[in-house]
Amino acid sequence: MNKIEALEAEADRRRADFTKSLGQVRRKLTPLGLTDEALRRLDPQKQAIAAAGQSVRRNPLPAISVLLGLSWLVLNTRQPNGSKPKRVKRKPRSLIAAQTRKDDHDENS
Repeated sequence: MNKIEALEAEADRRRADFTKSLGQVRRKLTPLGLTDEALRRLDPQKQAIAAAGQSVRRNPLPAISVLLGLSWLVLNTRQPNGSKPKRVKRKPRSLIAAQTRKDDHDENS
C-alpha cells in the first residue's frame, strides 16, 4: 500500500467515526434524548421514577383525574374550522353603573 492509499484509508476511517459521532449527538439533541439526559443527571439511580410509578399503582384515581383534566383541556382548546369563540355577556362592574342603566331603561318605558 502506498502513501496515498494509506491516507485515503485514514480519511475514510475518520469520516466513518465522524458520522457515527454525529448520529449520537443528533439522538441526544432530540426532546426525548434531552429529557432522558436530564433525568439521568437529576436521578442517577432512577429512584424518583420508580417511586412515582409505585405511587400511581397504589393510587390510580388521582392519576386518572389528572389525565382526564389534561385531555379535557386539550380537547377544548381545539375548535373546529370556522367556528368562532362564544362571547360572554359581562355584568356591569359597579353598582352605580348598573343602577343608572336600570333607571334609564325605566324612564324610556
